[in-house]
Amino acid sequence: MAIFDADAVPFPDVLRDLLHHFYSDGNPRPRPIPEIGAVQSYQWHVLNKSESWLTAAVRTEYAGSYMVERPFQQILGSMKMIAGTAYMIRAGLLKELGWGHSLTEDWELTLRLYAKGFKVVYTPYAETPAECVATFGRLARQRMRWAEGHSYNVNKWFLTILRSPRLSLLEKAEFIYYGLYYLQSALFILGSAAWLVSEIVLRVHIPEWTALLGWSLLFSNLFSLPLMNLGGLMLEGSPGRDYQGVLGAVALSFLLVPFQAWASVKGLFERREGGWFRTPKTGRITDRVEHLPQRKSLQRWLRPQPSKLTSGHVLSSGSRPGRTFRLICLAAPFLVLTILGIGAATAPTVEASNAYYLHNPAGGYTLDNNTSSNGSPAKFAMNATGATQSWATTVTYTGQTIPAGSYTFTYWTSGEGGSTVTAVLTFGYSAAASCAVIVPIATWTATLVNGGGSTTSASLPAAILPANSYLCWQITVIAVDKGGLDLRYDSNNQQTSITTPSIVVPEHVTPLVGLAILLPLAAGQLIRRPIRERRRIR
Repeated sequence: MAIFDADAVPFPDVLRDLLHHFYSDGNPRPRPIPEIGAVQSYQWHVLNKSESWLTAAVRTEYAGSYMVERPFQQILGSMKMIAGTAYMIRAGLLKELGWGHSLTEDWELTLRLYAKGFKVVYTPYAETPAECVATFGRLARQRMRWAEGHSYNVNKWFLTILRSPRLSLLEKAEFIYYGLYYLQSALFILGSAAWLVSEIVLRVHIPEWTALLGWSLLFSNLFSLPLMNLGGLMLEGSPGRDYQGVLGAVALSFLLVPFQAWASVKGLFERREGGWFRTPKTGRITDRVEHLPQRKSLQRWLRPQPSKLTSGHVLSSGSRPGRTFRLICLAAPFLVLTILGIGAATAPTVEASNAYYLHNPAGGYTLDNNTSSNGSPAKFAMNATGATQSWATTVTYTGQTIPAGSYTFTYWTSGEGGSTVTAVLTFGYSAAASCAVIVPIATWTATLVNGGGSTTSASLPAAILPANSYLCWQITVIAVDKGGLDLRYDSNNQQTSITTPSIVVPEHVTPLVGLAILLPLAAGQLIRRPIRERRRIR
Protein backbone atom coordinates (compact mmCIF):
# COMPACT_ATOMS: atom_id res chain seq x y z
CA MET A 1 0.00 0.00 0.00
CA ALA A 2 1.58 3.31 -1.04
CA ILE A 3 0.60 6.53 0.76
CA PHE A 4 0.88 10.01 -0.78
CA ASP A 5 -0.34 13.41 0.32
CA ALA A 6 -2.72 15.35 -1.90
CA ASP A 7 -0.01 17.83 -2.94
CA ALA A 8 2.46 15.10 -3.96
CA VAL A 9 3.35 14.48 -7.61
CA PRO A 10 5.01 11.03 -7.67
CA PHE A 11 7.27 9.93 -10.49
CA PRO A 12 5.85 7.08 -12.62
CA ASP A 13 8.40 4.58 -11.32
CA VAL A 14 7.98 5.34 -7.59
CA LEU A 15 6.04 2.14 -6.80
CA ARG A 16 8.77 -0.03 -8.30
CA ASP A 17 11.47 1.96 -6.48
CA LEU A 18 9.69 1.47 -3.15
CA LEU A 19 8.68 -2.15 -3.69
CA HIS A 20 12.11 -3.63 -4.33
CA HIS A 21 13.28 -2.66 -0.81
CA PHE A 22 10.95 -5.35 0.58
CA TYR A 23 13.11 -7.95 -1.18
CA SER A 24 16.71 -9.10 -1.06
CA ASP A 25 19.10 -8.93 -4.00
CA GLY A 26 19.72 -12.65 -3.62
CA ASN A 27 20.29 -15.14 -6.41
CA PRO A 28 18.77 -16.86 -8.27
CA ARG A 29 15.77 -14.64 -7.48
CA PRO A 30 14.95 -11.98 -4.88
CA ARG A 31 13.40 -13.18 -1.64
CA PRO A 32 11.03 -11.25 0.63
CA ILE A 33 12.45 -9.76 3.81
CA PRO A 34 9.71 -10.47 6.36
CA GLU A 35 10.90 -8.06 9.07
CA ILE A 36 10.53 -4.96 6.85
CA GLY A 37 7.12 -3.46 7.53
CA ALA A 38 7.42 -0.17 5.62
CA VAL A 39 9.74 1.74 3.30
CA GLN A 40 9.95 5.52 3.60
CA SER A 41 11.26 7.70 0.79
CA TYR A 42 12.08 11.38 0.38
CA GLN A 43 9.09 13.76 0.48
CA TRP A 44 10.89 16.20 -1.77
CA HIS A 45 9.47 19.70 -1.22
CA VAL A 46 10.60 21.35 -4.44
CA LEU A 47 7.51 22.09 -6.56
CA ASN A 48 7.23 25.71 -5.37
CA LYS A 49 10.70 26.23 -3.92
CA SER A 50 11.14 29.52 -5.88
CA GLU A 51 7.86 31.03 -4.65
CA SER A 52 9.40 32.93 -1.70
CA TRP A 53 12.28 32.95 0.79
CA LEU A 54 10.11 30.81 3.07
CA THR A 55 9.55 28.02 0.54
CA ALA A 56 13.27 28.11 -0.34
CA ALA A 57 14.11 27.77 3.37
CA VAL A 58 11.69 24.87 3.90
CA ARG A 59 13.04 23.12 0.82
CA THR A 60 16.61 23.47 2.16
CA GLU A 61 15.57 22.27 5.61
CA TYR A 62 14.17 19.04 4.16
CA ALA A 63 17.33 18.46 2.12
CA GLY A 64 19.45 18.28 5.27
CA SER A 65 17.04 15.94 7.01
CA TYR A 66 16.32 13.56 4.13
CA MET A 67 19.76 13.43 2.50
CA VAL A 68 22.00 13.47 5.61
CA GLU A 69 20.15 12.65 8.83
CA ARG A 70 17.87 9.85 7.62
CA PRO A 71 20.45 8.06 5.45
CA PHE A 72 22.77 8.02 8.47
CA GLN A 73 20.01 6.42 10.55
CA GLN A 74 19.59 3.79 7.84
CA ILE A 75 23.33 3.13 7.69
CA LEU A 76 23.52 2.87 11.47
CA GLY A 77 20.55 0.52 11.73
CA SER A 78 18.65 2.72 14.21
CA MET A 79 14.93 3.53 14.36
CA LYS A 80 13.55 5.22 11.23
CA MET A 81 10.33 7.23 11.27
CA ILE A 82 7.47 7.05 8.79
CA ALA A 83 6.91 10.58 7.50
CA GLY A 84 3.19 10.39 6.62
CA THR A 85 3.63 10.51 2.86
CA ALA A 86 5.74 8.95 0.13
CA TYR A 87 5.99 5.58 1.86
CA MET A 88 4.88 2.00 1.23
CA ILE A 89 3.59 -0.39 3.90
CA ARG A 90 2.55 -4.03 3.81
CA ALA A 91 -1.21 -4.09 3.17
CA GLY A 92 -1.70 -6.95 5.62
CA LEU A 93 0.01 -4.97 8.37
CA LEU A 94 -2.11 -1.89 7.72
CA LYS A 95 -5.27 -3.99 7.84
CA GLU A 96 -4.13 -5.54 11.10
CA LEU A 97 -3.08 -2.31 12.79
CA GLY A 98 -5.77 -0.06 11.38
CA TRP A 99 -5.44 3.63 10.67
CA GLY A 100 -4.64 5.78 13.69
CA HIS A 101 -6.43 8.94 14.80
CA SER A 102 -3.45 10.79 16.29
CA LEU A 103 -2.40 14.27 15.16
CA THR A 104 0.76 12.49 13.99
CA GLU A 105 -0.65 9.16 12.84
CA ASP A 106 2.60 8.49 10.94
CA TRP A 107 4.70 8.64 14.12
CA GLU A 108 2.12 6.54 15.97
CA LEU A 109 2.20 3.97 13.15
CA THR A 110 6.01 3.90 13.36
CA LEU A 111 5.90 3.04 17.06
CA ARG A 112 3.22 0.39 16.55
CA LEU A 113 5.31 -1.25 13.83
CA TYR A 114 8.47 -1.36 15.94
CA ALA A 115 6.54 -2.61 18.96
CA LYS A 116 5.42 -5.61 16.85
CA GLY A 117 9.01 -6.29 15.75
CA PHE A 118 8.88 -4.78 12.24
CA LYS A 119 11.41 -2.35 10.81
CA VAL A 120 11.23 0.74 8.62
CA VAL A 121 13.69 1.13 5.75
CA TYR A 122 14.65 4.52 4.33
CA THR A 123 15.71 5.36 0.78
CA PRO A 124 16.09 8.85 -0.70
CA TYR A 125 15.85 7.46 -4.24
CA ALA A 126 12.10 6.91 -4.48
CA GLU A 127 11.72 10.67 -4.07
CA THR A 128 8.30 12.24 -4.43
CA PRO A 129 8.08 15.93 -5.39
CA ALA A 130 5.69 17.88 -3.15
CA GLU A 131 4.72 21.45 -2.31
CA CYS A 132 6.16 23.63 0.47
CA VAL A 133 3.98 25.58 2.89
CA ALA A 134 3.91 29.12 1.49
CA THR A 135 3.17 31.32 4.56
CA PHE A 136 4.76 31.46 7.98
CA GLY A 137 1.43 31.31 9.81
CA ARG A 138 0.48 28.06 8.10
CA LEU A 139 3.95 26.63 8.65
CA ALA A 140 3.90 27.50 12.36
CA ARG A 141 0.48 25.91 12.79
CA GLN A 142 1.63 22.78 10.93
CA ARG A 143 4.75 22.43 13.06
CA MET A 144 2.72 22.97 16.25
CA ARG A 145 0.45 20.11 15.19
CA TRP A 146 3.48 17.91 14.55
CA ALA A 147 5.09 18.88 17.87
CA GLU A 148 1.94 18.28 19.91
CA GLY A 149 1.17 14.89 18.36
CA HIS A 150 4.79 13.78 18.50
CA SER A 151 5.21 14.53 22.23
CA TYR A 152 1.80 13.02 23.01
CA ASN A 153 2.81 9.70 21.45
CA VAL A 154 6.24 9.75 23.10
CA ASN A 155 4.48 9.93 26.46
CA LYS A 156 1.94 7.30 25.46
CA TRP A 157 4.44 4.76 24.07
CA PHE A 158 7.54 5.51 26.15
CA LEU A 159 7.54 2.51 28.48
CA THR A 160 6.19 0.15 25.83
CA ILE A 161 9.06 0.89 23.46
CA LEU A 162 11.80 0.84 26.10
CA ARG A 163 10.55 -2.45 27.58
CA SER A 164 10.07 -4.18 24.24
CA PRO A 165 12.50 -7.05 23.59
CA ARG A 166 11.91 -6.62 19.85
CA LEU A 167 13.93 -3.41 19.59
CA SER A 168 17.70 -3.26 19.68
CA LEU A 169 19.61 -1.07 22.11
CA LEU A 170 20.43 1.31 19.27
CA GLU A 171 16.78 1.58 18.23
CA LYS A 172 15.78 2.40 21.80
CA ALA A 173 18.49 5.04 21.99
CA GLU A 174 17.16 6.55 18.75
CA PHE A 175 13.65 6.55 20.24
CA ILE A 176 14.92 8.56 23.21
CA TYR A 177 16.45 11.01 20.74
CA TYR A 178 13.11 11.18 18.92
CA GLY A 179 11.46 11.84 22.26
CA LEU A 180 13.32 15.14 22.50
CA TYR A 181 12.91 15.96 18.80
CA TYR A 182 10.40 18.78 19.38
CA LEU A 183 10.89 19.17 23.13
CA GLN A 184 14.37 20.47 22.34
CA SER A 185 12.70 23.79 21.43
CA ALA A 186 11.54 24.19 25.03
CA LEU A 187 14.92 23.03 26.33
CA PHE A 188 16.61 25.50 23.97
CA ILE A 189 14.64 28.42 25.43
CA LEU A 190 15.24 27.28 29.01
CA GLY A 191 18.92 26.53 28.47
CA SER A 192 19.63 29.76 26.59
CA ALA A 193 17.93 31.83 29.28
CA ALA A 194 19.91 30.09 32.04
CA TRP A 195 23.14 30.51 30.11
CA LEU A 196 22.57 34.22 29.41
CA VAL A 197 21.72 34.91 33.06
CA SER A 198 24.89 33.08 34.09
CA GLU A 199 27.08 34.91 31.56
CA ILE A 200 25.64 38.43 31.69
CA VAL A 201 23.96 38.83 35.08
CA LEU A 202 25.75 36.49 37.49
CA ARG A 203 29.00 36.45 35.52
CA VAL A 204 29.85 32.96 36.74
CA HIS A 205 30.64 29.68 35.01
CA ILE A 206 29.81 26.24 36.34
CA PRO A 207 33.00 24.22 35.89
CA GLU A 208 33.01 22.20 32.66
CA TRP A 209 29.38 22.77 31.72
CA THR A 210 28.44 26.41 31.26
CA ALA A 211 30.71 27.29 28.36
CA LEU A 212 30.39 23.92 26.66
CA LEU A 213 26.62 23.59 26.78
CA GLY A 214 25.85 27.31 26.59
CA TRP A 215 27.90 28.08 23.51
CA SER A 216 26.96 24.77 21.89
CA LEU A 217 23.30 25.79 22.03
CA LEU A 218 24.14 28.78 19.88
CA PHE A 219 26.76 27.37 17.56
CA SER A 220 25.01 24.06 16.92
CA ASN A 221 22.21 26.06 15.33
CA LEU A 222 24.40 28.62 13.62
CA PHE A 223 26.85 26.12 12.11
CA SER A 224 25.69 22.51 12.39
CA LEU A 225 22.30 23.01 10.78
CA PRO A 226 23.62 25.02 7.80
CA LEU A 227 26.36 22.45 7.25
CA MET A 228 23.83 19.62 7.27
CA ASN A 229 21.56 21.50 4.88
CA LEU A 230 24.48 22.31 2.58
CA GLY A 231 25.46 18.65 2.61
CA GLY A 232 21.92 17.67 1.65
CA LEU A 233 21.85 20.11 -1.27
CA MET A 234 25.23 18.86 -2.48
CA LEU A 235 24.11 15.23 -2.35
CA GLU A 236 21.04 16.20 -4.36
CA GLY A 237 23.14 17.97 -6.98
CA SER A 238 20.94 21.03 -6.53
CA PRO A 239 21.30 24.14 -8.73
CA GLY A 240 23.18 27.10 -7.28
CA ARG A 241 20.08 29.19 -6.57
CA ASP A 242 18.85 26.60 -4.07
CA TYR A 243 21.78 27.38 -1.76
CA GLN A 244 20.23 30.78 -1.04
CA GLY A 245 17.74 29.00 1.19
CA VAL A 246 20.40 27.95 3.71
CA LEU A 247 20.34 31.25 5.63
CA GLY A 248 16.55 31.27 5.52
CA ALA A 249 16.51 27.79 7.03
CA VAL A 250 18.69 29.00 9.92
CA ALA A 251 16.36 31.94 10.55
CA LEU A 252 13.36 29.61 10.33
CA SER A 253 14.82 27.26 12.93
CA PHE A 254 14.91 30.13 15.44
CA LEU A 255 11.54 31.63 14.45
CA LEU A 256 9.73 28.34 14.99
CA VAL A 257 11.25 27.68 18.42
CA PRO A 258 8.55 29.33 20.61
CA PHE A 259 5.69 27.73 18.66
CA GLN A 260 7.17 24.24 18.77
CA ALA A 261 8.19 24.65 22.42
CA TRP A 262 4.67 25.45 23.56
CA ALA A 263 3.03 22.71 21.47
CA SER A 264 5.52 20.01 22.46
CA VAL A 265 5.16 20.71 26.20
CA LYS A 266 1.37 20.81 25.79
CA GLY A 267 1.39 17.45 23.98
CA LEU A 268 3.59 15.85 26.61
CA PHE A 269 1.23 16.56 29.50
CA GLU A 270 -2.25 16.64 27.95
CA ARG A 271 -4.63 13.69 28.37
CA ARG A 272 -6.20 14.09 24.92
CA GLU A 273 -4.74 15.59 21.78
CA GLY A 274 -6.12 18.81 20.36
CA GLY A 275 -8.01 19.17 17.08
CA TRP A 276 -6.51 18.43 13.68
CA PHE A 277 -6.26 21.30 11.19
CA ARG A 278 -5.44 20.93 7.53
CA THR A 279 -2.48 22.90 6.20
CA PRO A 280 -3.71 24.80 3.10
CA LYS A 281 -1.47 24.78 0.02
CA THR A 282 -1.58 27.22 -2.90
CA GLY A 283 -1.22 24.62 -5.70
CA ARG A 284 1.35 26.87 -7.34
CA ILE A 285 4.23 25.10 -9.10
CA THR A 286 7.28 27.25 -9.83
CA ASP A 287 9.91 24.66 -10.73
CA ARG A 288 10.22 21.68 -13.04
CA VAL A 289 11.88 18.74 -11.34
CA GLU A 290 13.54 15.54 -12.44
CA HIS A 291 14.86 12.49 -10.63
CA LEU A 292 17.68 13.02 -8.15
CA PRO A 293 21.09 11.95 -9.47
CA GLN A 294 21.94 8.77 -7.58
CA ARG A 295 25.24 9.07 -5.77
CA LYS A 296 27.22 5.85 -5.92
CA SER A 297 28.85 6.50 -2.55
CA LEU A 298 25.50 6.90 -0.79
CA GLN A 299 23.84 4.14 -2.80
CA ARG A 300 26.56 1.67 -1.84
CA TRP A 301 25.79 2.22 1.85
CA LEU A 302 22.00 2.17 1.47
CA ARG A 303 21.66 -0.72 -1.01
CA PRO A 304 19.75 -3.62 0.59
CA GLN A 305 21.99 -6.58 1.20
CA PRO A 306 21.17 -9.86 2.91
CA SER A 307 23.15 -10.28 6.09
CA LYS A 308 21.86 -13.61 7.33
CA LEU A 309 19.94 -16.50 5.74
CA THR A 310 17.93 -18.95 7.76
CA SER A 311 15.72 -21.59 6.12
CA GLY A 312 15.86 -19.68 2.86
CA HIS A 313 14.59 -16.37 4.28
CA VAL A 314 16.49 -13.14 4.75
CA LEU A 315 16.14 -11.87 8.30
CA SER A 316 17.69 -8.44 7.97
CA SER A 317 18.70 -6.00 5.30
CA GLY A 318 20.65 -2.87 4.70
CA SER A 319 24.38 -2.39 4.50
CA ARG A 320 25.12 -1.81 8.17
CA PRO A 321 28.41 -1.27 9.88
CA GLY A 322 29.53 -3.85 12.40
CA ARG A 323 28.24 -4.15 15.94
CA THR A 324 31.36 -2.50 17.37
CA PHE A 325 30.91 0.60 15.23
CA ARG A 326 27.24 0.92 16.20
CA LEU A 327 28.09 0.58 19.87
CA ILE A 328 30.77 3.26 19.51
CA CYS A 329 28.26 5.67 17.98
CA LEU A 330 25.86 4.93 20.81
CA ALA A 331 28.44 5.16 23.59
CA ALA A 332 30.38 8.21 22.38
CA PRO A 333 27.99 10.94 23.64
CA PHE A 334 27.56 9.16 26.98
CA LEU A 335 31.34 8.89 27.27
CA VAL A 336 31.78 12.61 26.61
CA LEU A 337 29.15 13.58 29.19
CA THR A 338 30.61 11.17 31.75
CA ILE A 339 34.09 12.64 31.37
CA LEU A 340 32.69 16.17 31.67
CA GLY A 341 30.73 15.13 34.76
CA ILE A 342 33.85 13.72 36.43
CA GLY A 343 35.75 16.89 35.52
CA ALA A 344 32.99 19.04 37.01
CA ALA A 345 32.91 17.03 40.22
CA THR A 346 36.66 17.29 40.73
CA ALA A 347 37.08 20.93 39.59
CA PRO A 348 37.91 23.43 42.36
CA THR A 349 35.01 25.44 43.74
CA VAL A 350 35.15 29.04 42.53
CA GLU A 351 33.99 31.99 44.60
CA ALA A 352 30.80 33.19 42.91
CA SER A 353 31.17 36.89 43.59
CA ASN A 354 33.85 38.87 41.76
CA ALA A 355 32.84 42.46 42.60
CA TYR A 356 33.19 43.54 46.24
CA TYR A 357 31.84 46.92 47.35
CA LEU A 358 33.16 48.93 50.31
CA HIS A 359 30.69 49.75 53.11
CA ASN A 360 30.87 51.64 56.39
CA PRO A 361 27.80 50.70 58.45
CA ALA A 362 27.48 51.17 62.19
CA GLY A 363 29.14 47.83 62.78
CA GLY A 364 32.39 48.78 61.08
CA TYR A 365 34.15 48.63 57.74
CA THR A 366 32.77 45.77 55.63
CA LEU A 367 33.10 44.30 52.15
CA ASP A 368 30.48 42.33 50.19
CA ASN A 369 29.02 41.90 46.72
CA ASN A 370 25.97 44.09 47.38
CA THR A 371 25.97 47.43 45.58
CA SER A 372 26.03 50.59 47.69
CA SER A 373 22.81 52.02 49.11
CA ASN A 374 21.62 55.44 48.00
CA GLY A 375 22.58 57.80 50.81
CA SER A 376 25.25 60.14 52.04
CA PRO A 377 28.62 58.73 51.01
CA ALA A 378 30.94 57.51 53.72
CA LYS A 379 34.58 58.51 53.51
CA PHE A 380 38.05 57.50 54.58
CA ALA A 381 40.47 60.43 54.92
CA MET A 382 43.75 59.80 53.06
CA ASN A 383 45.51 63.04 54.03
CA ALA A 384 48.47 61.71 56.00
CA THR A 385 51.26 59.30 55.32
CA GLY A 386 50.67 56.01 57.10
CA ALA A 387 46.85 56.27 57.06
CA THR A 388 45.53 52.69 56.85
CA GLN A 389 42.08 51.19 56.62
CA SER A 390 40.86 47.59 56.08
CA TRP A 391 37.49 46.28 54.92
CA ALA A 392 36.51 42.66 55.60
CA THR A 393 33.76 40.32 54.51
CA THR A 394 31.15 39.53 57.16
CA VAL A 395 31.09 35.82 56.26
CA THR A 396 33.86 33.26 56.06
CA TYR A 397 34.85 31.16 53.07
CA THR A 398 36.07 27.57 52.99
CA GLY A 399 38.14 26.16 50.17
CA GLN A 400 37.03 28.63 47.47
CA THR A 401 39.35 29.49 44.61
CA ILE A 402 40.08 33.13 43.82
CA PRO A 403 40.73 32.96 40.06
CA ALA A 404 43.94 33.98 38.34
CA GLY A 405 44.26 37.32 36.56
CA SER A 406 44.32 41.05 37.29
CA TYR A 407 42.43 42.84 40.07
CA THR A 408 40.81 46.23 39.51
CA PHE A 409 40.14 48.89 42.14
CA THR A 410 37.48 51.40 41.08
CA TYR A 411 37.29 54.42 43.40
CA TRP A 412 35.75 57.85 44.05
CA THR A 413 37.71 60.61 45.79
CA SER A 414 37.40 64.27 46.70
CA GLY A 415 40.11 66.82 47.46
CA GLU A 416 41.92 69.86 46.12
CA GLY A 417 42.43 70.18 42.38
CA GLY A 418 45.43 68.18 41.24
CA SER A 419 45.70 66.27 44.55
CA THR A 420 47.14 62.78 44.43
CA VAL A 421 47.85 60.02 46.92
CA THR A 422 50.24 57.13 46.52
CA ALA A 423 48.99 54.02 48.33
CA VAL A 424 49.70 50.34 48.70
CA LEU A 425 46.59 48.34 47.79
CA THR A 426 46.25 44.85 49.23
CA PHE A 427 43.65 42.17 48.53
CA GLY A 428 43.95 39.02 50.60
CA TYR A 429 42.47 36.94 53.37
CA SER A 430 42.69 36.71 57.14
CA ALA A 431 41.71 34.31 59.90
CA ALA A 432 39.93 37.15 61.73
CA ALA A 433 37.24 39.63 60.71
CA SER A 434 39.49 42.46 61.89
CA CYS A 435 42.01 41.67 59.12
CA ALA A 436 44.78 42.36 61.63
CA VAL A 437 47.03 39.91 59.78
CA ILE A 438 46.42 39.74 56.03
CA VAL A 439 47.84 37.06 53.77
CA PRO A 440 48.09 38.95 50.46
CA ILE A 441 46.69 37.56 47.22
CA ALA A 442 47.28 40.74 45.20
CA THR A 443 49.38 43.73 46.30
CA TRP A 444 50.35 46.71 44.18
CA THR A 445 51.26 50.38 44.50
CA ALA A 446 49.03 52.91 42.74
CA THR A 447 48.47 56.66 42.50
CA LEU A 448 44.92 57.76 43.30
CA VAL A 449 43.84 61.07 41.79
CA ASN A 450 41.21 63.62 42.73
CA GLY A 451 37.83 62.81 41.17
CA GLY A 452 38.19 59.05 40.96
CA GLY A 453 39.19 56.37 38.50
CA SER A 454 40.50 52.83 38.52
CA THR A 455 43.79 51.05 38.98
CA THR A 456 44.74 47.49 38.02
CA SER A 457 47.23 44.97 39.35
CA ALA A 458 49.48 42.70 37.33
CA SER A 459 48.30 39.24 36.34
CA LEU A 460 48.47 36.92 39.33
CA PRO A 461 47.95 33.16 39.84
CA ALA A 462 44.86 31.64 41.40
CA ALA A 463 44.69 31.34 45.18
CA ILE A 464 42.77 28.84 47.30
CA LEU A 465 41.36 30.18 50.55
CA PRO A 466 41.97 28.07 53.65
CA ALA A 467 39.08 27.10 55.90
CA ASN A 468 37.16 29.88 57.67
CA SER A 469 38.88 32.77 55.90
CA TYR A 470 37.71 36.37 55.67
CA LEU A 471 38.45 38.30 52.48
CA CYS A 472 40.20 41.61 53.17
CA TRP A 473 40.83 44.84 51.28
CA GLN A 474 43.38 47.28 52.70
CA ILE A 475 44.65 50.73 51.70
CA THR A 476 47.89 52.12 53.18
CA VAL A 477 48.96 55.67 52.22
CA ILE A 478 52.70 56.08 51.58
CA ALA A 479 52.80 59.58 49.98
CA VAL A 480 50.49 62.62 49.95
CA ASP A 481 50.42 65.58 47.57
CA LYS A 482 48.44 68.84 48.14
CA GLY A 483 46.58 67.89 51.27
CA GLY A 484 45.53 64.38 50.38
CA LEU A 485 42.18 62.90 49.36
CA ASP A 486 38.99 61.55 50.86
CA LEU A 487 38.02 58.07 49.58
CA ARG A 488 34.24 58.11 49.17
CA TYR A 489 31.83 55.13 48.97
CA ASP A 490 28.42 53.80 50.07
CA SER A 491 26.40 55.90 47.64
CA ASN A 492 24.74 54.94 44.34
CA ASN A 493 26.85 57.34 42.32
CA GLN A 494 30.01 56.66 44.31
CA GLN A 495 30.39 52.88 44.42
CA THR A 496 33.99 52.15 45.30
CA SER A 497 34.78 48.49 44.76
CA ILE A 498 37.45 45.87 44.19
CA THR A 499 36.88 43.47 41.28
CA THR A 500 38.54 40.06 41.09
CA PRO A 501 39.30 38.46 37.71
CA SER A 502 36.40 37.03 35.71
CA ILE A 503 35.48 33.61 36.99
CA VAL A 504 36.09 31.24 34.09
CA VAL A 505 37.14 27.63 34.51
CA PRO A 506 38.74 26.43 31.24
CA GLU A 507 36.91 23.52 29.62
CA HIS A 508 38.89 20.31 29.42
CA VAL A 509 39.72 18.69 26.08
CA THR A 510 39.56 15.25 27.70
CA PRO A 511 36.32 14.33 25.87
CA LEU A 512 38.12 14.86 22.57
CA VAL A 513 40.93 12.64 23.80
CA GLY A 514 38.37 9.95 24.58
CA LEU A 515 36.86 10.20 21.12
CA ALA A 516 40.32 10.12 19.56
CA ILE A 517 40.96 6.81 21.31
CA LEU A 518 37.75 5.39 19.86
CA LEU A 519 38.40 6.48 16.27
CA PRO A 520 41.00 3.79 15.52
CA LEU A 521 38.54 1.18 16.80
CA ALA A 522 35.84 2.48 14.48
CA ALA A 523 38.22 2.71 11.53
CA GLY A 524 39.53 -0.78 12.20
CA GLN A 525 36.01 -2.18 12.33
CA LEU A 526 35.09 -0.58 9.01
CA ILE A 527 38.25 -1.90 7.39
CA ARG A 528 37.92 -5.42 8.77
CA ARG A 529 34.28 -5.84 7.85
CA PRO A 530 34.69 -5.68 4.03
CA ILE A 531 37.61 -8.12 4.36
CA ARG A 532 35.43 -10.57 6.28
CA GLU A 533 32.63 -10.16 3.73
CA ARG A 534 35.01 -10.88 0.83
CA ARG A 535 36.31 -13.97 2.58
CA ARG A 536 32.76 -15.19 3.16
CA ILE A 537 31.92 -14.72 -0.52
CA ARG A 538 34.99 -16.65 -1.62
